[in-house]
Amino acid sequence: MKGIQFMPLQAKAVFDRLNQWPHRGVGTEEEMEARETLITILTGEFGVDISEEGFDAPSSYIRFFWLTGLIACAAVLGANMMPAIMMLLGSLGFISFFLFMDWRVSSLIWWGAQKTTANLVASKGQRPKGQGQRLFILMAHLDTAPASFAYRPGQIRNFRTSLYVSIGLISLGIIVPMIAGLGGDVDIVTRLVIVGLIIGAQLLASIDFWRFGYVPGANDNLTGVSAAVSAASHLWRHMPESAEVRLVITSAEEAGMLGAQHYWQTHRDELKARDTYVVNLDTVGCQNLKYIEKSGGFTPVDYVNALTKTAGTICNVNESFAGIVPGTHHVGDFDSVWFARDGIQAITLASYDRYNQMTAIHTPEDTAEKIDHRSVEVAAKFAEAIVRMTP
Repeated sequence: MKGIQFMPLQAKAVFDRLNQWPHRGVGTEEEMEARETLITILTGEFGVDISEEGFDAPSSYIRFFWLTGLIACAAVLGANMMPAIMMLLGSLGFISFFLFMDWRVSSLIWWGAQKTTANLVASKGQRPKGQGQRLFILMAHLDTAPASFAYRPGQIRNFRTSLYVSIGLISLGIIVPMIAGLGGDVDIVTRLVIVGLIIGAQLLASIDFWRFGYVPGANDNLTGVSAAVSAASHLWRHMPESAEVRLVITSAEEAGMLGAQHYWQTHRDELKARDTYVVNLDTVGCQNLKYIEKSGGFTPVDYVNALTKTAGTICNVNESFAGIVPGTHHVGDFDSVWFARDGIQAITLASYDRYNQMTAIHTPEDTAEKIDHRSVEVAAKFAEAIVRMTP
């Protein structure tokens, strides 16, 4: 029959089709064209419903960094004149920044949401018929990151230290007005030095993006998209019993995992009413594949659930996956965080090099020739196995 794709999609073929754009920045023409190409690829999947769920998002997290930094600067500069008001202002900036860096909902990140983008959703299987119906979501983000100084090879191992320094600087927007309100006098030189440090931190966060723009994003996360599409394609041909298999390709992950947050908030009632399982694939093109059991910013995110237990069982009984081990992620987080924190069972598959780092991510060196395509194929098969083996 015309239009039916008899052979399931392979990750390498999907990767090659989507690798023709120099980047896929949030809301850019390149991202839109890549998403349209992916829709074209999925159109060949028999019986699969495809849709786009549009929303407006910021182009990156950088504008939010500057907003919270400038709020802290204003609170420091005005501390002696209006300490109570400036302490409230500083609290707004600090709380917003803390929530964002702890990977929790921070409404201020949506300020400046001027780029129109979309999540791509493709689904096959039984429609919702009430509580107990199983829903498996295979998730990956399509957008690419802004180039970042913090992810340079010489800096990435200091990521957590830089996180604490940043939150410490933003907290001065509360501390300085508090000192002034208690009768202390913070002189103008000290306040200007503090402002200079805060501005300097924002410049470091922005300089590589101003120089290089968006990175190619081959590993982060064209590998995850390719693996998720391949796994979904195989599952759609031989569906799990009484289940719906849904592919969700998000946008704005690199702006703060906002596409996944939008999807979670929009569909939360359905996801909570059903037996929902989220299998997220993010940066699976390195040598050593892991399933993440713990991550988080300032407070931990626990991923120990039926999916991670199933993953462990598969690794123990299937030699093809014997090299996959549980892992803890220390740098940032994943789209799965919104679901995990809300009690929805979720797992993320990611991969790391021999230094326990994700190769070249958030840098201009994140290019196709560095990808280990065998790892991508294993990730696709492992994701499929997790769905099929979940009790």
